[in-house]
Amino acid sequence: MKNSAVRLYTIMLVIVLSSVAAAAPGFCDPLKKVAVCPLEMNSPEDLSFLQKGLFSMLFSRLSDPGKVEVLDRETIDRALTQAQASPATQGPLNESKAKLIGASLGVDYILFGSMTQFGSSVSLDLSMVSVKGEKPTLTFSKQAPEPGAVITELDMAATEINLKTFGREPELIVPKEQLAQRPETRSGEDSRSPLTNYRTLLAANGEIVGMAAGDVDGDKKNEVVVVYKHTIDILKDNGGGNLVSVQKIEDPVHMEIVGVDAADINGNGIAEIFVSRYQPATGDVHSSILEYTGGAYKVLSKDLPWYMRAVKADDGRDMLYAQKSSRKTGPYAGKDVFKVNWENNAPVPGEILRVPDGFSILSFTLGEGMGPDSMRAMFTNKIGRLVIFNETGAVEWSGEEGYGGTRMFYTYTETDKIQRDLVTGDGFFGKGVYFQPRNLVFDVDADGKKDVVIIKNKDAADGLFGQLRRFKGGSIEILRWSEMGLAPETSPKKLPGQVTDMAVTDYDNNGKNEILITLIKNANNFSSENSKSMIVAYDM
Repeated sequence: MKNSAVRLYTIMLVIVLSSVAAAAPGFCDPLKKVAVCPLEMNSPEDLSFLQKGLFSMLFSRLSDPGKVEVLDRETIDRALTQAQASPATQGPLNESKAKLIGASLGVDYILFGSMTQFGSSVSLDLSMVSVKGEKPTLTFSKQAPEPGAVITELDMAATEINLKTFGREPELIVPKEQLAQRPETRSGEDSRSPLTNYRTLLAANGEIVGMAAGDVDGDKKNEVVVVYKHTIDILKDNGGGNLVSVQKIEDPVHMEIVGVDAADINGNGIAEIFVSRYQPATGDVHSSILEYTGGAYKVLSKDLPWYMRAVKADDGRDMLYAQKSSRKTGPYAGKDVFKVNWENNAPVPGEILRVPDGFSILSFTLGEGMGPDSMRAMFTNKIGRLVIFNETGAVEWSGEEGYGGTRMFYTYTETDKIQRDLVTGDGFFGKGVYFQPRNLVFDVDADGKKDVVIIKNKDAADGLFGQLRRFKGGSIEILRWSEMGLAPETSPKKLPGQVTDMAVTDYDNNGKNEILITLIKNANNFSSENSKSMIVAYDM
């Protein structure tokens, strides 16, 4: 009798557990295995780097620890090589061949496809095949205006695969204002953000990579200076709510401009223009300083081996700092940093600034808003982490959040071997690093306390493609220091494009400062001239 009761209890327990498993989706689901075949690249150009990046992106997007396992690239490559030796699987992949290869690998699904380039446009074709035929094949066929756009299309395809094949909901919904590709409307502004009432001041062709503001022509009014990779453009307010170009200065095409500042360092009442640039072919820095004199912008100094950044002291004084760089050191050497003095009508190295390893001057800022002590300085390191250090160069705090994000890329040359081999985790397989954008310190909301203002751009592929980045959108974040470190003070101000620079200035000379923001609204990875940029102003 007792044994019968035990058997009956066991049977009932099995029935209950089976019912729970049937009722709860995903309960005790077996691990699914996926083989992602490298996409076939049909293009006259060598896009092997893009092929590697697309594989890494799919590997990252589809992997789900404990639920979905994606085979490594080496295993896939061996299987595809062996497949070419069999008459049944030779030649280009199709659904039937994919099932045979998937069965030999012991996977549940196999993903294959191609990217084909027609002139400047591309098409992306993907197939997600159930090896045992348990689910219908998912197919994707997308057209894109240029190769970089496949990043966004692949991201959307991976999201659909996760949802329809594995029942996994997307982790992030793209904000509506980004889908609409336009700035947020004037109504319904986030009341928690001190940045309100935006105005579009300029829409331009090309990629604006930097911006500065100041009285650069001595007329006692502020101008705005924007730089493209090979052009410097001086803008003025036209009194009608727009910035208009008053003079363009073409820069040598073998150079690339990576930053600009405007400040009166020599004390003559006219702000000099400091242009940081380097030569991609050699890695050498050839920066220059311009000043308006005699009715024209003339070069005061050229071929300076420095990256430069102008910052404001807590008392409002403009100061210029520089970092010496060469093909042997690169932009993140963390040495040869100094304050720039002006002597005998020329810039000269002054007081040495002690900095941590991995320092870069282009994201450098300082001010009392970054800690309790009198002197705090900050920069964004090459992987987007904020780093605060003191006057001895010792790191006081570093964050975990990723900030920054640009398309400006420093390519290491063969003579950069030591620096090149030290580069890890930057997404371009050890060939270079990205410059990071400017950070600012100022009192945004006029409460008597300094804020730290940061640019944050979201790359659709999380940096897996090196030089080929496609940003989903950007934002301006306002951080405040506490005993826990820097943390967001307000909701981020989201913008429909990659934010490249910002400046606090009274651009229309009405006695009130605004924050100006430059952004690349539509980026073309293979022709920057076909990109679209804009400048917007926010009241504070």
